[in-house]
Amino acid sequence: MDANPRAGSAVTRRRFLATTAAAVNGLAATGIAAARPTTVRVRLAPAEGVSGPTPVMFGVPLPPGLLSDASRVVVLDDRGRPLPAWIEALEQWRTGGRDGSIRSLGVRLRVDPVAHGTLQVRLDGPGHQAPEGAPPDAEEALLAPDGLRGPRVFALLPAAWLCASGVAGPQTPADPHGRFAGYDAFVERSFPGSLAYLDSSVYHHWLFDRPTCWYTQYARTGDRRFLEAAFHGAHFMRTHMATGGSDAGYFTLKGPDVKYVYPRAMHVHYLLTGDPRAREAGVTMARYCLMNWDPVYRPERYTQPPLGTDPEAGRLFWSPRHEAYGLLGVLHGWELTGDAVYWDRIRAYVDALDAHQRQPPDGRPADGSFRQHWALYDPNESLLPGATSAWMTAILMDALFHAWLVTADARIPPMIVRWCEFLDRKGFVPDGSRAYYVIDCFGDASVDEAPDAQEQGMERHSTELAMTFAMGLYFATDKALARRFRSRFDRLLATALTIDANRPERAYNWAFQASSRLVWFMTTPHARVNQ
Repeated sequence: MDANPRAGSAVTRRRFLATTAAAVNGLAATGIAAARPTTVRVRLAPAEGVSGPTPVMFGVPLPPGLLSDASRVVVLDDRGRPLPAWIEALEQWRTGGRDGSIRSLGVRLRVDPVAHGTLQVRLDGPGHQAPEGAPPDAEEALLAPDGLRGPRVFALLPAAWLCASGVAGPQTPADPHGRFAGYDAFVERSFPGSLAYLDSSVYHHWLFDRPTCWYTQYARTGDRRFLEAAFHGAHFMRTHMATGGSDAGYFTLKGPDVKYVYPRAMHVHYLLTGDPRAREAGVTMARYCLMNWDPVYRPERYTQPPLGTDPEAGRLFWSPRHEAYGLLGVLHGWELTGDAVYWDRIRAYVDALDAHQRQPPDGRPADGSFRQHWALYDPNESLLPGATSAWMTAILMDALFHAWLVTADARIPPMIVRWCEFLDRKGFVPDGSRAYYVIDCFGDASVDEAPDAQEQGMERHSTELAMTFAMGLYFATDKALARRFRSRFDRLLATALTIDANRPERAYNWAFQASSRLVWFMTTPHARVNQ
């Protein structure tokens, strides 16, 4: 893709990269050398009863530009003595359409996790020499081959390192005493209830990517509780993926449906564990997204389904949430493989969304939304000829932000700001307490709530909508608009912190798959310009 960024967008993205570098360079308190990070301390947490020489396998994610030669890396014990280890580059950074520095290192060794409770991975050492023989494979490092019981030894990295690495996107370490301590307390309060669905066979308990929620929370805390849940959830998803046929990659509990296909979870798992089976699953899922979602809204091809039927079953349609997971699929396909077919499809998504927003297919003036004829999607909810969804588009905004990080396409920040301006203007009930369920873009017939019973009302989507306005504030250049976004953000976040994020069960997933990014948006230097 020829991103051809305008000056403002290019400066913004450079500021993002500079912020990430600054975060990494200031991590002396976590055991990483000051000035330039050279060493990360890894805490080993063995499963009950595990001791003696044990296969240990983990990934060390790295920020862009930090390391280009894995042969210089060495693993040391607590005393600084080299340990025999197999070390390899798992993946390169692929921003800007090309391979770059190493994104994550794969480390395998055999070590007594009791005698060596902490390891050091040094990035500028004299180099390492791999031991004789073959390294332990993924199954050997696990308590059971399917991974559902976890590894023999968890390798825990510091939160500051994980956040600066970008392994779960731009993140800020959780701070129980910081400006957003309320959000961090909300995460803590909600997490225990989420564990009830670790092995759920109810497909919609997994909707909106439960494993990524837990991996994001691990990245912000370095806490074993979140890593254990994420590790289990990722293997559950991997072992419930269709592996054969033309539709390989879909979630078998649900059936073919792009909004249940999450290569993002497999990708993060691979970067943190080095398990090649996660990469293979992620690539398979990404291929499913590539082949099974058209990024262009084509109302002339859609027909209205009968009332009372599943509006998504066996037919052509478009929705913001499907668009989001299709885009996330090809983004992670590109990052996992470097295959140009994914890069080209990312461009197709951005082209389609830019055209959709600027020149709506209905021929009426643009309003900043990604509107559609709702009856062609779900007449059970609304027959509005021009409508959109606040909460579905929140998922799409997160995917677009990821696309901006990868491509630096200058069209994306204005797209996000235009959407937030529309949402502020048209998306909320008169008293501003909650968003509409379906927004009427042409008139005043917006739908307050879903036709079937929904727990907690539309307030249940306040978390991801707060993140949307934090993103809009990050990109906004007009001060009056920024003040409007800030007002929406403050009210939405205050409401979000009062909800039960496990009612309904899938609410945990939409609340936490991306919302932690709001802390990053609101605390980075660029965000402070607009406060």
